[in-house]
Amino acid sequence: MASGDGLRKAQGMTMMAGVLWGTSFVVIQWGLDDGFHPMLFLTVRMLIAFASALVVARLLGGVDAWLLRDPWVWALGLSNTAGFVFQYFALDLTVATKAALITNLSLIFVAPMSYVWLREGFTPIKVGALVAVVPGVFLLTTGGDMDSLRGSEFLGDMLSLGAGLSWAFYIIISKHVLRDERVMVSRLTLWVMGTTAVFTIPLGVATIALGDDPLSQVGNVGWATAVYTGVVCSTGAYLLWTRGLKGVTATVSAILLLVMVIVAAVMDYAFLGTEMNAMAWTGAGILLVAMVLVNLEGSEEG
Repeated sequence: MASGDGLRKAQGMTMMAGVLWGTSFVVIQWGLDDGFHPMLFLTVRMLIAFASALVVARLLGGVDAWLLRDPWVWALGLSNTAGFVFQYFALDLTVATKAALITNLSLIFVAPMSYVWLREGFTPIKVGALVAVVPGVFLLTTGGDMDSLRGSEFLGDMLSLGAGLSWAFYIIISKHVLRDERVMVSRLTLWVMGTTAVFTIPLGVATIALGDDPLSQVGNVGWATAVYTGVVCSTGAYLLWTRGLKGVTATVSAILLLVMVIVAAVMDYAFLGTEMNAMAWTGAGILLVAMVLVNLEGSEEG
């Protein structure tokens, strides 16, 4: 694990990735509203992501095609694809804030998985941050009103939870792969985008073959959202997050990524009109405290 300035840099990169991913929830909804079928949107996004990641890898010196022989890289692509499939269909059924929240309950899965598989330690500060997450996510999502839970689409909530579980595996596997000192962040990002594209292309082709929402129905806003999510929220965010994961534990990474819930909630309120009351903002504040606690931690236990 990193320490000192290296730790702060890793934490900062992780949170920057979380901010970018937080913007994706509302942006994806815009794309879906402008004619994109979820699977076509995802396929186009990942093709754009792979192309942009290839440019970055080439600029940084190479592609390390040997990574494709590592079954864990394909496992990353598969878990990433599963997470996206769940997320895109969930956003067709529920609001961005709730989808972001439930997706980020991956933290609940990451903590025990990182302890069992990666043997990561838990400091009192880390435990305190985990405890603070519970009331924070509840208040941010419900605004203190239990009836709001019944107002959401149950299927959308379950799909979001499936996305969270998929990305919990992604976080743990990524940490495992990054323990190999030969693995470069830009190269790993490239082949994660590539393997994800391989898994999503059949879904897009099947959607077109079935005659369900062809690409001709997609408007300019939809195409713009595909480019944004492909370049910024995929290649850019994954580069930042993967680099950050080299310096923090999997659990700390998951805690810091809660910033995406706050970003999604603010954008949901600003652009889609979803109201946030004082209790919801209190929940956002608690999540910020949890992230600050982790950032103030002076050292990491591997």
